[in-house]
Amino acid sequence: GIGRKSANVILNNLFNENTIAVDTHVLRVSNRLGLSKSKTPNDVENDLIHVIPKKFHKHTSDWLVLHGRYICTAKKPKCEECFLYDLCGTIN
Repeated sequence: GIGRKSANVILNNLFNENTIAVDTHVLRVSNRLGLSKSKTPNDVENDLIHVIPKKFHKHTSDWLVLHGRYICTAKKPKCEECFLYDLCGTIN
């Protein structure tokens, strides 16, 4: 079998399902923005499903991954470039 994240990516991209795949970037950014307080990918996925409107589920993972890679990085986030700065639990 394959893992839950991979399954969600396949369902999302190939079958146009509204799934949310949680990787390290999604987990970190979700916690920093207060979208989740969970520590496991499955729990973060469940939290996001409940706080993100369904019409955005298809793109949520991509948006959070890109934000986590380029702006909200693990070691040195670029807070001065972040348009979500006011929502960030890391600083506030």
